[in-house]
Amino acid sequence: MKLKKIFAAVVAAAASATMMAVSAFAATVQMNADYAGDWGASAPIPKAEFEAIGGDVKVVLTVETKKPPIGAPNYLAKPMNMCVSWDAITDSLLSDTAIAKNDGFFVFAEGQTSLEFVVPESVWSEFKGYVDAATGEEDGSACLAFQTKDVIIKSAELSAADGTQGAIRRVDEEQSAYIMEGKSYEEATGAAEAAPAETEAAPAETEAAPAETEAAPAETEAAPADTTTTAPTTGNASAAAIVTVMAVAGAAALISKKRK
Repeated sequence: MKLKKIFAAVVAAAASATMMAVSAFAATVQMNADYAGDWGASAPIPKAEFEAIGGDVKVVLTVETKKPPIGAPNYLAKPMNMCVSWDAITDSLLSDTAIAKNDGFFVFAEGQTSLEFVVPESVWSEFKGYVDAATGEEDGSACLAFQTKDVIIKSAELSAADGTQGAIRRVDEEQSAYIMEGKSYEEATGAAEAAPAETEAAPAETEAAPAETEAAPAETEAAPADTTTTAPTTGNASAAAIVTVMAVAGAAALISKKRK
């Protein structure tokens, strides 16, 4: 019996130690159950949660995309050291899977449910809280938060990073629209590059039409001048011919008289 009790105590102690180890290297922070509103701030991830894990911390957000009732969706969330500034800190983060616009907003595809990135220790250690004007001390509100549009950030799971993540891939406005439709980074960037310009100079519908008719050649050429002059026919013999005939007739009459 004593051995059983001792064994049970050892098992209980081991289980307790395991739970402590897990809690020391992972934590889940509940954030927003409902939409924070267009361009509103999400619930925070306190700096204390990063301190409890230590080193570079991997953050896995559980999210829900929320299609707006009117207009095109913008599934976006911008990480920020909110108590200091609402400026994006995306450039300081790492991820092999997350995609962000050039302005620092993470881009989500419609229906996407998670987003993973790493917050280096050099970044989270600089999180600051609001400073009490009277005492000059921070109030303990130092945190990581997100400015969101059409996205609900429900929770964040924090754990020790493994040091393998690289720089976050970036897209422009046109490419981000393809990401939101569900295309991969490669598809989105390829589609944007392949898209033709919206309007190009339209080719002339008709080219200068050839002349329908060319200069027609003269149907008749100028006739060569007729140098032979033909006397017009009048029905009367010429005067010389008449004189000749009369002379012949006269001679014939004289001959006839002599014969008589």
